[in-house]
Amino acid sequence: MLKKNMLKSLAIFFLLMFLMACTSEEETPEETVPEDVEQEESVDEENSETEEEAEEEPVGREDGPGGFLWKVEDEDTTVYLQGTIHVAPRDLYPLHTKVEQAYEEADVVVPEIDMNNIDLGKAMELYTELGEYQDGTTIQDHISPELYSELEATLSNYNIDPNMVKTYKPWYLSNTIQQLMVQELGYTYGVDQYFLNKAGLDGKEIVALETMEEQLDVLANAATEEYQVEMLEEMLVSTETYQDDLDEMLDIYREGDVEGLLGTMVTESEEGDEDAEAYLTALNDERNYNMADQIMTFLEEEEKTYFVIVGALHLTLEPHIGSILEENGYEVEHVH
Repeated sequence: MLKKNMLKSLAIFFLLMFLMACTSEEETPEETVPEDVEQEESVDEENSETEEEAEEEPVGREDGPGGFLWKVEDEDTTVYLQGTIHVAPRDLYPLHTKVEQAYEEADVVVPEIDMNNIDLGKAMELYTELGEYQDGTTIQDHISPELYSELEATLSNYNIDPNMVKTYKPWYLSNTIQQLMVQELGYTYGVDQYFLNKAGLDGKEIVALETMEEQLDVLANAATEEYQVEMLEEMLVSTETYQDDLDEMLDIYREGDVEGLLGTMVTESEEGDEDAEAYLTALNDERNYNMADQIMTFLEEEEKTYFVIVGALHLTLEPHIGSILEENGYEVEHVH
């Protein structure tokens, strides 16, 4: 079903803000970079040779995971487009050499949003404003008794009293449950966060394509309440089932399998479903045009190399960022 695949893709490939709570306020970039990266940086710091004297060390792994890497050039400006997966285990890293090398070449790292520069207090205020009922009703007033019983059972698995989240709207409950499962599985090392943390350590400039407010607005308003309820129902699965879904998507990401990724979005049962189509348009189409516009401004600027990191579906699901750039006369090369 599109609902199930879209909900998986929401956290995995579409909206980084959906998993905001997976990075705690106390975490620093140093703490969230995988150990092997930290060790490499320690060795580099201890190395007394100058850059001119030192032989260039290969980065990443020749047989490493990942793909979804494209490149666009305009005179002296280069933009790498790197598709990401927003949830992953720590042992995914380092990625393939071509991916890591593209990052190394970059002067500027360009995420959807800069997760290392989020005002969590403001974020939680927005979650309350957009994600909770303000009219005195509770979730019980908006879903069936059967679905509420399933919700209670799922929350009990995480020792959460349903009364604590009774004012949450369906999308916010889906968000919360997905965060809990991702954290339990330890899949909190998304590719976006990996490169943002490296950029922080390396002192690279970071320029975000979207704001926290924009992503939360999509979460809160892109789907009708009826569609939100349907997605909540799809979210009430066991952690084991959810892990199977994530592992399937991770295998696709490791292989850089564009067709496999697009295959997860195929649906017949919901063709013509206006709610689903409107939701997908808000998640993908509208955001891709906005992000492509900003990338074109980078291409028109002075000599720099940009490393754009966005959910992989933004680079593969039509109209994707690459195809929009091609419509505007740019040549997009698939690097890996």
